Amino acid sequence: MFRFLVFVALALSLSGADSEELRTRRRIAAASFEDGVVLIHATPALDDTFNGFHQDALFYYYTGLENTAGAILAIDGPSRESWLFLPTDPFYAKILPPEGSSTSDTVKRAAIEHVVDWTELEGFLSIRGTSRRMPLYFAAPEDSMPELPGNLAPSDNKSLPLWLATIQQKWPAFQVRNVKDRLHALLDVQSASELQTVRVAASTTVKAVNAGIRAIRPGVTQHSVESLMSYTCSQSGAHGTGFWPWAMSGEAGVFPRPVVSFTRYDHLDRTMKAGDLVRIDAGCEVGHYSGDLGRTVPVSGKFTDEQREVWDIFVAAYLATVKELRDGATGSGLFDVWSDELLRHRATAKSALARQAIDEWSDADRVPYWQIHTINLVEGFVRTLRAGMTVALEPIMSIGGQGYYLEDMFLITKDGAELLTPGLPYTAAEIEKAMAGN
Repeated sequence: MFRFLVFVALALSLSGADSEELRTRRRIAAASFEDGVVLIHATPALDDTFNGFHQDALFYYYTGLENTAGAILAIDGPSRESWLFLPTDPFYAKILPPEGSSTSDTVKRAAIEHVVDWTELEGFLSIRGTSRRMPLYFAAPEDSMPELPGNLAPSDNKSLPLWLATIQQKWPAFQVRNVKDRLHALLDVQSASELQTVRVAASTTVKAVNAGIRAIRPGVTQHSVESLMSYTCSQSGAHGTGFWPWAMSGEAGVFPRPVVSFTRYDHLDRTMKAGDLVRIDAGCEVGHYSGDLGRTVPVSGKFTDEQREVWDIFVAAYLATVKELRDGATGSGLFDVWSDELLRHRATAKSALARQAIDEWSDADRVPYWQIHTINLVEGFVRTLRAGMTVALEPIMSIGGQGYYLEDMFLITKDGAELLTPGLPYTAAEIEKAMAGN
């Protein structure tokens, strides 16, 4: 009963942005694109195999509508007003009245100025698409493959989704522009309600990653560990996983090879072998916000002497970089801190592998996957840190056919950074102790 009450209290406390916050978000977007219209499409696809319906991140950010499929939001820059175009009589409306009806309490809380049937989208666009060359702004879909080969795409702008290409074909006067990075940047500094949710996502992700670390051993499959981390997210009060976890071992953990898992039915699954390292990477999802956290651990529970030296040098450079996280810090400046700390260990490195790692990993041109990214409804690479951002510091390296990776979540402040994911091991000795269950 206590567990149930705690869960209910948590659910009530993570109810999302209120009406005024949603209005403020749309006003900021309208002011940022004051000469045109921003069009954002709710997720149209229904996937009965996934862990619940997943709304388009930008649509959710600006409307708070998590269960509305197929609708279109228009943020009109010149008028500073927004329009929500709702689909007519969705097929499931007869079973359960949808959130996305003009009279629903959820739509009312969104406080959108104009909520109409989506057949009125034509009139809205006709007024704006014939009188002058108004910009029509959109964000290209995340991680999507082209829908058609380039020679069949219905527009010169090959990044257009087909629904938007249809609009451009009907109203060619529109200047259709992909402003994904600019739109995503408006989400960077988070509100108090967002930070509250991110903190819970972070704490549940710590539990999932610790569970994954303890489950690693020779003869165990990657997928079984990934499934355990997903289960731990749910058991810890999260909605589920923000992305399917990775427990990528050996060559499968050498970046960018793990990304191939997105297009494979087997998810690069393999049985783990002694001597290999494993990239543990997970993110529990709470209220649409996902954690992102991980470590590198040895399959056998013990690093080899070379791996131990390389890893501890890697950790030293990571922790030196963490100390410099703060408002105004730049990605290039933080990489210099990383590089300087690596080079400080050059004279005392014992193994050839460690010296090779230092030489390669201190050169920015040779480590393209060293990164800092936002932890938000959408992820984006960060050039300059700002107070109020939540970010992940994520250096991704490889040497000797093995991947080395470490990731934590931080809230950036004026004078430093708050670690949002305490409770995980860093050094080789700490990781071996955690794997032994101590």
